[in-house]
Amino acid sequence: MRDTQHTASTSVIGQIPREIVTIAGTAAAIFGVVAIGGLIASSLPEGIHSPWLVMASYATPAAVAFVIHWWISQRR
Repeated sequence: MRDTQHTASTSVIGQIPREIVTIAGTAAAIFGVVAIGGLIASSLPEGIHSPWLVMASYATPAAVAFVIHWWISQRR
């Protein structure tokens, strides 16, 4: 027999499959890395604008996003 009180108290987020949450989190992380990297790259002064600094502008938020992903994966 089903426990209707337990299923009624679960949140909507708890009912979403884990794969969908992972896909949405990955999409949000990619969007955030591109947005923050673009903001950093656009704020670089023209005199020191080099391909390496532009790469670092995107690599830094990507590294932070990877560490957050790794940390969440370790907790599961």
